[in-house]
This record gives sequence, C-alpha cells and structure tokens, in this order.
Amino acid sequence: MESLFVAWRLFLLATLIIFPQLLGILLFFRLRRAPRWFAAIVAALAPALVFFWLERIFMIAELTKLYASGENCGMPVMGAVLLLFTGTAFHVVLGFFVQMLLWVTRPRVA
Repeated sequence: MESLFVAWRLFLLATLIIFPQLLGILLFFRLRRAPRWFAAIVAALAPALVFFWLERIFMIAELTKLYASGENCGMPVMGAVLLLFTGTAFHVVLGFFVQMLLWVTRPRVA
C-alpha cells in the first residue's frame, strides 16, 4: 500500500511539472491569429500561473492535514512557500525556453 502511495505522489509531482507546460504549448497554437510575439509571451507565462495556482491548492491541503495532526511549527509553511516560488521560477524559465523552441521550429505564415 505504501508503494501505491509513493507512486501516486510521483504522479502528482509529474502532473504539476508536465501539465502546465503542455497547456502553454496548446495555448501558443490556439493563439495563432494573434501576433506571434503576443502568443509566445502569453504561452510562456501561462504555465507559471497555472503551476502557482495548482501548487497552492495542494500545499493548502497538505498543510491542513499537517496542522490537524498537531504540528504547530511554522517551518513546513516556509518550506512549502520556498518550493512554491522555486517551482514558479522554474516554470517561467522552462516556459520561455519551450516557447523559444516553438518560435524557431514553427513555420512562418505569410
């Protein structure tokens, strides 16, 4: 049962990394009628915003369980906030890198 729990946690971690990036790529192609620079900027920032929103939901749920068990220290909150900001910065950098790759590989339409 513990291995199933670990597998589920790894799946959630992978989802938090992959899903926002895929959303950014799909948003880039959906905004094809907009100027390319606008589509690239919006699609590069969207993964960071989605990650920030999703991670806060998971973070609040985990911290609620932790404080219900009797933990009164503030360090888990500080660690969670640090991971939230680190992950958001990671998605901003990765989002711009992915959008640069899409910018270079997408054929130009006249």
